[in-house]
Formats: sequence, C-alpha cells, structure tokens
Amino acid sequence: MRGQPPISSVYRQAQHDAPEPDWEQWSRIERLRRKAWKERGVVSVIVSELPDPLRAEIKSWAEENYGPR
Repeated sequence: MRGQPPISSVYRQAQHDAPEPDWEQWSRIERLRRKAWKERGVVSVIVSELPDPLRAEIKSWAEENYGPR
C-alpha cells in the first residue's frame, strides 16, 4: 500500500521452526540410564540437573579425572 513503510528484511532471518525433540532417542537414553543403575549401580546424570553444591563437586571431579569439557 502506498504510504506504508516496507517490512524489514530482518524478520526473514529468524529461525522458522524450532527443531522437534527426538522423543525416541530421549526414551532410549532414559532406558539405558535406568538399566545401568539397576544392573551395575552406575548413575548417569546431567550436571545441570544437580543441586548447586553437588553440581560443583561432580563437575570438579569429572574435570580432574576426564579433563575439561
């Protein structure tokens, strides 16, 4: 329309769709985590899910034993 400013091209640079989570992969990993705990007593956790004091200790231990991420 006349007299209307054009729409900025910056909007075309945005991500169009966020990637869908891969639920099949997630459930496979969760099954493996449970199996490791039940069969071997191994706990697999995501560090960011841990409470603060424990997160710092685990991260420090892992970096010392396995190297930095």
